[in-house]
Amino acid sequence: MASLMELVERVNKGEMIEPAMLEVYQDSANSAEKFLAHHCRAMLDLRKAQQHMLQSLEAIDYSDQKVLNQFISISGFLGLTDLRAGPIVKFGASAIARREYALGLEAIQNAVAVDLQQSGAYTSDREHCLLIAGQYDRVAQCVSFTPATSLDWNNRQTRIAYIVSGISDDEACTKTISSFAKTYDSARYQLGIYSTEAQVRREKQQFYQANYVTGSTKRGTACIEALSRSQIGVWTAPVDGDIIFMAKALAEALVRDQIDVVIFDTNQSDPIAAMVGAWKTARVKINICRKTPMYSSAMDSVVYFDPVRWESDKDFWSRQNIDSRFILEGGDVEQVLGAPPQRSAYGIPEAATVLATSGSDLDRSISSEFVETVINLLRAHPHAIYLIIGDGELAWQKRKFESAGVGKRVGYAGRRKDLPGFLRICDVYLAEFPSSSAQGVLGAMSVERPVVAARWGEEAEASQAAALVGSEGATTGRDAGAYIERVSKLVRDPAYRSKLGKSMRQRVEQHFSFSQTAQHLEQLCDQLIQNRLSSSERGEARRWEAA
Repeated sequence: MASLMELVERVNKGEMIEPAMLEVYQDSANSAEKFLAHHCRAMLDLRKAQQHMLQSLEAIDYSDQKVLNQFISISGFLGLTDLRAGPIVKFGASAIARREYALGLEAIQNAVAVDLQQSGAYTSDREHCLLIAGQYDRVAQCVSFTPATSLDWNNRQTRIAYIVSGISDDEACTKTISSFAKTYDSARYQLGIYSTEAQVRREKQQFYQANYVTGSTKRGTACIEALSRSQIGVWTAPVDGDIIFMAKALAEALVRDQIDVVIFDTNQSDPIAAMVGAWKTARVKINICRKTPMYSSAMDSVVYFDPVRWESDKDFWSRQNIDSRFILEGGDVEQVLGAPPQRSAYGIPEAATVLATSGSDLDRSISSEFVETVINLLRAHPHAIYLIIGDGELAWQKRKFESAGVGKRVGYAGRRKDLPGFLRICDVYLAEFPSSSAQGVLGAMSVERPVVAARWGEEAEASQAAALVGSEGATTGRDAGAYIERVSKLVRDPAYRSKLGKSMRQRVEQHFSFSQTAQHLEQLCDQLIQNRLSSSERGEARRWEAA
């Protein structure tokens, strides 16, 4: 007979057991046993209820919103959030088929936004993403948008509309906007920023979102003020209508402003951008992909900031006859950083040597090999501490540091709004391996911090950090010993640290600043416009020949 704790552990792992196995404990005189037994039984019953609700939704083609909400609630209570996206997308598709377009779009938005936020499995599957893109295209075709004028305007400057889902002073896309605004060629291009306000609560909301944010004028005050000083206009979608109303308002704004190129710095959690992307609103459309692209067949090009994701997707885009390319999102070397962080505010001794790593996907990038390397470094240098900056649960990494006896010398700063300025708190930046965050590496380099990286292989994921820092900061081969030796040299020699840090700052300025990113984007815009004009001329010639 299994013990109660064994049964509890099995249930907590998601296993289904026979309820009868708990009955002897449910009547126990021991209150703790009775509590655990009844709680396990409740969890089993809820899982069965969830399965029955899913079957009931399947029976009616996911058309009942009340039962769907019950399914979502139970899934959340059980911690089975990975199972919620599929049924919600199917409900959205069912609503769209019934011509309840706004309801369907809002449901799909909910499913995608939560799954992306939790790095779920649903949106990591390309077939699911293509299903979502198909629903967005279906609505765009059924609702339709016809511009009030032709798009054959002849602007003196190329007009670029940069579309985001929202403006917030601490978000990645907003930092890109700020960098682009400072570095683009204002003599040749006219830039405008357009926000769909997709995550802001609308007055006519039919399917409530998991999270709402305040409007861009409140969240992105500093960015909007800086854009205003640079005479760059900012347009935000009205929220006094439904999602269809907001999409048409944005499309009308693009046509009114005679936009030549639209850059969508958005993903599939923004149905407003998806619909506008499907409509005829500009000559050229570009989608910037950070985690996942929009998968819109109406795009002329998809630009990836992540070389690994681009490598995995480029053959797909080639088959779709859509241009795709990787462009490194460089560092903003002109960013005003403010006062440097004070170590005393974080309990860090002034005499300590601070090693640091920063990233947005630390659960994945801080590998077992890298943790072992950091442990060996901390053991070799008793005055050193290690600071982890960014998002990530890092449960097993924490346990490994603690079991090695160095847990008290490892700090967790969490996500910081003030990067890269906060990286000035460290003495040496450690790029993770086998893969690491390019933005963390560039951020450290831009504030004159030496970076040590390992070229763990020749593929993009394993070699990108080493390529950024150059030979002086990189080790080759899967040699943790060489990595430790390189870091140790920097720990022991402050003068060398300073020299290498200044060298890396110069390397960013010369090769990896955002000015290079802006130039690549401008060249892409020119190329796509020229291709479109050449295509139009060939079509016009064929029409004359036919006549």
